[in-house]
Amino acid sequence: MRFLVIFLLIAKIYADDHELHSKHHIYKELSHLDLTKEQQHRVKKILKIYRKELKEYKELEEDIEDKRKDIFLQKSFDLEKINSLNQQLDREAHGIENRFLQKMHFVLTPQQRKKFVHYFDDWEVE
Repeated sequence: MRFLVIFLLIAKIYADDHELHSKHHIYKELSHLDLTKEQQHRVKKILKIYRKELKEYKELEEDIEDKRKDIFLQKSFDLEKINSLNQQLDREAHGIENRFLQKMHFVLTPQQRKKFVHYFDDWEVE
């Protein structure tokens, strides 16, 4: 559920290519961070990459779900294949989160990081 909410929020940021509109949404979603103009520019790029990775993750998730269903429908249940697919999905989700958080850590000041960490769970890939 959080994935959907985050995806919709990020999609809304990029719904309109007009620069002022995009800045307004960055301020609205991350206003508690008091980003500088340079930080806004960097965060916008980070969010664009994050959104793209989430879209790719969703496609992978659907593909893996189809594979899991196929495995379940087989005459014998292959737990190793199911575990392997689940681990692949987990690795990808953690990779997306880690890359996003690493980039945000680099852009934010220590004070902004303290504010950002209050909404840390909102950025989990599920």
